[in-house]
Amino acid sequence: MPDSYYSNTSFNHKFSNELLFIHAISGCYITPALFGQGKNKFINLFLKHEELLIRAATFLNPQATTEQVREAGGNVLVALYGGDPATQNLDALRYHSFVKAAAKTKFNLARLPPTTDAGQLHAMRSYHQVQTWLGNENDPLKWGWMHTPSGLFPKKSEKVPAPESLLQCISCTCKKVCTNACRCRKAGLHCSLLCKHCIGQSCENPIPVILDNEFEKGEAPAPIDMIDEQLECEDIE
Repeated sequence: MPDSYYSNTSFNHKFSNELLFIHAISGCYITPALFGQGKNKFINLFLKHEELLIRAATFLNPQATTEQVREAGGNVLVALYGGDPATQNLDALRYHSFVKAAAKTKFNLARLPPTTDAGQLHAMRSYHQVQTWLGNENDPLKWGWMHTPSGLFPKKSEKVPAPESLLQCISCTCKKVCTNACRCRKAGLHCSLLCKHCIGQSCENPIPVILDNEFEKGEAPAPIDMIDEQLECEDIE
C-alpha cells in the first residue's frame, strides 16, 4: 500500500484543528497505536461522522476533566470499531465483536476493541500528549502514566482481564521453556501450578517473586506485551 500524506489543507478545513488529537489517539512516538487501526481509519471516521468533532474538541480544551476525556475518548473508540456510542460502551462492543469473531475459523484477539478501562487510559494519555504539544503542562501521573525507576511508563489496566475463576483455568503444556508459543504468555499471564510440565517454575514465564529491594536503580518491571497473536482455544474440562 502506498504511503499517504496529509496536511492541514487536505480536509478542506473540516477538522484541521483536530489533527493533533487524531495523531495522538491513532498512535505517535509517545502514545501507542491500536492494533489494526491506522491513521487512515481515524481520518475516514471523522470524514464520515463529523458529529465526533465535538468529542475531539474535548482533547483541545486545557480545562477538560478526566471524566470528560474518558467519555469523549470512549465514544470515539466505540465509533471507530463500528459501534454506536449512544447505546454501547467498549466492554459491550468487545463482547459482541468476540461473539461474531468466535464463529470464524481464525480470528485475532488483538483486533477486538479494547476494554473500557484500557480505552479510557489510552484516551487520557492522548489528551496529555495533545496538551503537551499545545504547550500546556499537566501532571502525567493523573493522565494514564506511572513512575518507574527508568522513568514514566504507561499505566496498566486496573481491572483483571477475566474473573479469577476463569483465569485459574488457563494453563499450558509446554515441555521446554514457555516462550512465545506458550498459551499462558499469549494470554498475558504467568505460568502457574496448573501448567502440566513447568508448574510455573522451570520456565521463562514464572510468577515473579517481588521483594522490597528487588528493583535497583535503572531497572523497571517488564511490561506485559500486547497480544498480537491468535490465542489458541482449547476445551476446558
